[in-house]
Amino acid sequence: MEPVYDVMARLLTGHFGVPEEQIRPDATFESLEFDSLARLELATLLEDDLGVGLPEDRPDMTLAEAAEHLTIAVGAEKATEALRKAVR
Repeated sequence: MEPVYDVMARLLTGHFGVPEEQIRPDATFESLEFDSLARLELATLLEDDLGVGLPEDRPDMTLAEAAEHLTIAVGAEKATEALRKAVR
């Protein structure tokens, strides 16, 4: 599986047109000039790719923090799915 940070970077450059040099772990969505609609669109795309989205209440979140949040959430989602399969 592609690392979560790389998925985000790919979406930011490919879908939203953010220049690669602006994508840094310490960049925030605010510094990338993402409004609430762009964040919602990104969250939806991430949910399509990863099965989990971004928290809506953190516009000041850095890309590193977002990647960490998503990595933890993806792990939890996989663990829940594995548990469901084991219980069946």
